[in-house]
Amino acid sequence: MCEIDALEFWQAQTPDYFRELSTFGALPDKVILSLLNNGRVIRLDAGDVLYTIGERSEAFYIVLSGTVNTYMPRRDGGWTLARSHKPGDDMGFVPMIALQDRPASTEAEVDSVVLEISCGQFLELHQQEPDAFGVILLNLVRGMARAIISMASVLAEQDHQLHKTYE
Repeated sequence: MCEIDALEFWQAQTPDYFRELSTFGALPDKVILSLLNNGRVIRLDAGDVLYTIGERSEAFYIVLSGTVNTYMPRRDGGWTLARSHKPGDDMGFVPMIALQDRPASTEAEVDSVVLEISCGQFLELHQQEPDAFGVILLNLVRGMARAIISMASVLAEQDHQLHKTYE
């Protein structure tokens, strides 16, 4: 895991690439570039751990490339894949906003690049670019809504399978 140059990554991917990422949808290029320059762009090798359960949630992340998985602990000491994050997905936004420690651990499935946005940077965006803050907040909430719908679908299917087993 290492920090890489944000401007070089921006130029290598081109602005069009970033506009297609769901968290950045409808944001002006200057705002996206500012988020990259003021955040931390981090390259992860496959298997690198981005954060672990119990750490303070002082930032959230956006997958810029690759796939990053979040694992929730089970009572039996094992781990369950909670979510597989693709480019444009956020990670760690919910516990950061909830002011809770990280409830899960996250690691790169394949070589990946993520953007870290700190609480302070998120506040600065709100203060300096309120319209852009509204857009990114809406994009983040949309992502949360999709995750909730997906989890509800999984729970419904598990309930169906459980009842089918005992019929």
